[in-house]
Amino acid sequence: MPPGRCPPTRRFCLSSSAALAARLVTSLLPTGSRMLKLCAGDFMIINRRTFVSGLATASLAATPGLLHAAGLPASFQQSQTSSDDLHSRWQKLDDAVKSWWTTDLSSADESAVRRDPNKTLLYLPFPYSSAGGSESAFPEMYGWDTQFMNIALLAHNRADIVSNHIRNDFFMIEKYGMVLNGNRTYYLTRSQPPLLAWSVEYYLRAKQDPNLALQAYSALEAEYNNYWNHGPHLTPTGLSTCHDSGQSDLSPEMAAEAESGFDFTPIFGGEITHCVPIHINACLVYCARVLTSLSETFGWKDKADFWRKQADDRSRKINELCWNEKLGYYFEYNYETKQQIPVYSLSPFWLLWAGVASERQAKTVVSQLNRFDQPWGLTITDKQYPSPHPSLKLNQWAYPAAWSPFQIILAQGLLRYGYRREAVSVSTSFLKNQIVTFEKTGHLWERYNAVDGGHDCPIERDAAFPLHGWSSASVAILGRVVYS
Repeated sequence: MPPGRCPPTRRFCLSSSAALAARLVTSLLPTGSRMLKLCAGDFMIINRRTFVSGLATASLAATPGLLHAAGLPASFQQSQTSSDDLHSRWQKLDDAVKSWWTTDLSSADESAVRRDPNKTLLYLPFPYSSAGGSESAFPEMYGWDTQFMNIALLAHNRADIVSNHIRNDFFMIEKYGMVLNGNRTYYLTRSQPPLLAWSVEYYLRAKQDPNLALQAYSALEAEYNNYWNHGPHLTPTGLSTCHDSGQSDLSPEMAAEAESGFDFTPIFGGEITHCVPIHINACLVYCARVLTSLSETFGWKDKADFWRKQADDRSRKINELCWNEKLGYYFEYNYETKQQIPVYSLSPFWLLWAGVASERQAKTVVSQLNRFDQPWGLTITDKQYPSPHPSLKLNQWAYPAAWSPFQIILAQGLLRYGYRREAVSVSTSFLKNQIVTFEKTGHLWERYNAVDGGHDCPIERDAAFPLHGWSSASVAILGRVVYS
């Protein structure tokens, strides 16, 4: 079952052609160190390594499996093909994904709310692409799923849908104080990882929309201050945690963990409210950076200085508590026991995505990719750990599962620090899994098996569902990492 979806019962001048090429290659890179203005009047973010390096290494797209030498499982041996063939198969699937966005649209207008047989649907003012898409599962607009879709939608020139999504999120923040886990009554008690700033940043790169930018500042500021850094979400460390304000069908610790998006996982030792989740605080650093940029755009120097300090202070606290110098890796931190939780996971790569890690720290984190690297993607944890939840024998956000959100964030984090070769390699592995599995089943899936290939994973509560949403997003985003 996807994250948080527990039901109530469970002047740099370029020629126009060069500018277009530059925009294509950089459209999926995280924010780097400089913003350059193109002749056409658009802004482009240049990765702090070099743009030229990104172009020169594009040929690495034809080199899958750089990080591992393991052979493919017998059941998938017949799927080994040339890189050119994989490229053409990806293009075909990407074209299909692009065609799905319109048919994936749902509505929660007044008429839809009245028609809802369960009377749980919450009103949203604009149509949206649901988490499941035209697949039957998950017809709601989900908090963090939507942000991954937004990046893919922009790659497919569907800024119209992204604008709708962002404005729906603004509506939720104004009405409920947060972007909801999903637009259902049983999700009113929690949010999901705060990734809206990511969507706003990418949308404003693609579109000149000063009105939305102004709305974005107010919405992001409100959610940052009044939800994620207020009340039970704010810990004594100064970092944030997850909390659910009262869903009655889950234990409090499991409902809070659902807000993280990782329902459920061994990463937090079973009690996330005692932790300062790495990915949540990485998102908040990213949000503060976007608020800094918006403040500078509007000429608000004092506000820009405030948000810059917020981002820097949070980054420093993350490094103080979660970095393990001896092991050269980040770990989740339990502030009650004042100890790090000894579970290796992919969560530290969120800190590369957000620019929290130093160059030295990033190098040692990247050097440990082989802990997770498998023929068909990256596993969430390095091995299968015992479930910390007595009601569950195992956890789905763990080995051997590979989930699209992590693959996307990790690829962007690697690109941000100049590790394009590694980004291409790991993206190719997961993308290959998606392509082969789609060709075998006719579906994209909510999660995949990185070890054996395909979508069958050990079952926590439910088998994997057919899913568009963020699985469509990873096809679009990772394919461009590999083939741009």
